[in-house]
Amino acid sequence: MSPETASAATAATTTTTATSTVQALQALQTQATHQAQAVGQNFLAGYFGNLGMLEFFGLVIALIFFAGVIYFVIETGWFTIRVDKFRHVVLQSDISKKHAQESWSAIEAHFYRGGESDLKVAILEADKLLNEALREAGVMGVQLGDRLKKASAEQVPNINELWQAHKLRNQIAHEPNFKLKRDLAERALGIYETALKNLGVFSDRTAS
Repeated sequence: MSPETASAATAATTTTTATSTVQALQALQTQATHQAQAVGQNFLAGYFGNLGMLEFFGLVIALIFFAGVIYFVIETGWFTIRVDKFRHVVLQSDISKKHAQESWSAIEAHFYRGGESDLKVAILEADKLLNEALREAGVMGVQLGDRLKKASAEQVPNINELWQAHKLRNQIAHEPNFKLKRDLAERALGIYETALKNLGVFSDRTAS
């Protein structure tokens, strides 16, 4: 073989080797690219899948929070108290006092009718009216029993008697066969009336 032929053969072999190396590198690059794309797709799929769970738990936590807020507002009477303060302080109206006096007149009307059912209605309505008066006085609670536990002696000096009157109200409300005598009803109404006077509900008139 002549020197020229040997040189040509060597050059051809070198070119072939270089081409093969380049092709191998390209193949490795392509494979690495595909693997990177696969890893990226798996990561995104996992991320968005977990995002759905995070959104779900976030919604559950938000619902629990709002339920807690609603429970607080209902149990404490927070919203009702502020509505009353707005009505009395900002609007400066005597609508509630007028309503209370009208309600007490209706209570007296039931009492003077004298029938047992009327006497029971009078006690129930008087208890309800006192609950409203304590609420407007800022005493926290939902039912009268709740407010009596938190009321001060300055607000209701006859607190012990009120507990007895409220106990009578509960007997009327929960015992259908309970017999209410007129003198017992009269005494209870007197207790409610005294408490309402102390709260200033009847400041513009004398309850009879």
